[in-house]
Amino acid sequence: MVKLPTPVGLRFRSGKKKLDRILYGIINERKGQPGDHGDFLSMLFAAADEEGGMTEKQIRDEAMTIFLAGHETTANALAWSLFLVSSHPEFQGRLQEELDHSSIEDPEADLPLTRALFAEAMRLYPPVWAIGRESIETVQLGDYSFPAGTTFLMSPYVTHRDTRFWKDAESFQPERWLNEAEVLAPPKFRYFPFGGGPRICIGEPFAWMEGTMALAQILKHWTFDLITKHPETSPLVTLRPRDGILARPLKR
Repeated sequence: MVKLPTPVGLRFRSGKKKLDRILYGIINERKGQPGDHGDFLSMLFAAADEEGGMTEKQIRDEAMTIFLAGHETTANALAWSLFLVSSHPEFQGRLQEELDHSSIEDPEADLPLTRALFAEAMRLYPPVWAIGRESIETVQLGDYSFPAGTTFLMSPYVTHRDTRFWKDAESFQPERWLNEAEVLAPPKFRYFPFGGGPRICIGEPFAWMEGTMALAQILKHWTFDLITKHPETSPLVTLRPRDGILARPLKR
């Protein structure tokens, strides 16, 4: 669709050209400043395997992934998190008590309920609701054989709500995440908002930290009176609220 001369396709190509100009400009500028600058771009320039370093296009592709994937996905996860906590005042009260008596310096250690909220929001509304993988060799699944080059589509949204893998799968129960070892017990990949295996999202650790700290900062100072009570989902590239989520912010 984006290759057709439609309004959407034209906007997509125009936006892609603008992003390419920005990213290639940053890459070319860094080429003139060799050395380790302690950032992600330095890691990409230093990355190498038995065939040599990364090409300029590979560096651009990786930078584009971080630039785009780390923005909208986290924003959507935060939007759904704020909707869910605002829809459950009893949990919100417990969460605010945690935030009033904790520091955000170490989210994983000090903010278990906040992290649990973020985890449960990504279970019910995973920002990347469908993930594709292409096989590099023939795959046998039961009685079916799939040749190399087959694209497999997996949906975290569907799997995360499957009653075979989750108790009360459709219910918002962030407390289930207070014992992650139990909730992430086999079967493997019943929870995979960031994908899994060698191709797992490179930004997963940062997303956990960013999401938990952002929720802590927001909910420590604000509550939200929901105007949108039942938002519809819009499953495009990411899982957005179709018309956004309207709410009145209230200072605590």
